[in-house]
Amino acid sequence: MSRERVLERRLRTLSTLEESVAALRALSAQHFRTAREPLASVRRYREEVERFRSVLDGPFAATSSGPPGIVLITADLGLVGEYTARLVREALELRGAIGPGPILCLGHRAVSHLARAGVVPESVDRSPSSIGALTTVLLPLVDTLLELRRGGRMGDLWLVAARFEGAGGYTPRRVQVLPVAPGDATAGLAPSPWCGRAALNAVVVRELLYAALYETLVEALASEHGKRLVTAEAARSWLASRIAELRRQVASLRRETSTQEVLEVVAASRATRGAVS
Repeated sequence: MSRERVLERRLRTLSTLEESVAALRALSAQHFRTAREPLASVRRYREEVERFRSVLDGPFAATSSGPPGIVLITADLGLVGEYTARLVREALELRGAIGPGPILCLGHRAVSHLARAGVVPESVDRSPSSIGALTTVLLPLVDTLLELRRGGRMGDLWLVAARFEGAGGYTPRRVQVLPVAPGDATAGLAPSPWCGRAALNAVVVRELLYAALYETLVEALASEHGKRLVTAEAARSWLASRIAELRRQVASLRRETSTQEVLEVVAASRATRGAVS
């Protein structure tokens, strides 16, 4: 195969890759702009539920006898560098500190990292890539967590995720969400005629768990898309410069080929005239 054809094939490959990176960059830019919009609302909701919890006492304050659990929030899409590896390391360090227990993963990329450490997750689900996908992921996750706790297979619960620190910046963090802190039994909240105290406490625990997961996932989404946006821009710039260089090489090679063809034609013409004369 000629060098020109090799360069043209490489140019087509890089151009296709550049289109894919540009599409992923545009998608991340869109999600990055909207990722933190619901953060203020969910924080206000959590604060209201916390205020209500503060005047309740009940079974939600008790620590379960099960082992501590971890929800590990990573990413399913690429172009995030060491994002998943750093979060997995944070989860493994936390597990070493609090003791072994179930790990529930959001994001399939974490599985191979955990396997290298000899850890098999309790469950693996897709990591939401947009705000619109949060609810469909969180509702069954909350049900699973509460079921594990009721069955004594999990006690305390920790979340490991990324804390947003500006576009492209993040730090792994760990947040304990269970057990729920006890309320003030002296607040004198009158019993409800429509709902028993135990049922009310269960609802409070569920809502606090959902709000904590939602808030943590929003921060993680912003961190993930911010990191991908910066990485994709760097990749796009590198690809653009490499494509421009390849195009210059192809153009130069074509000029050399054309010049060589002209020289061969001239030489052949002179040889023909010499033979005739």
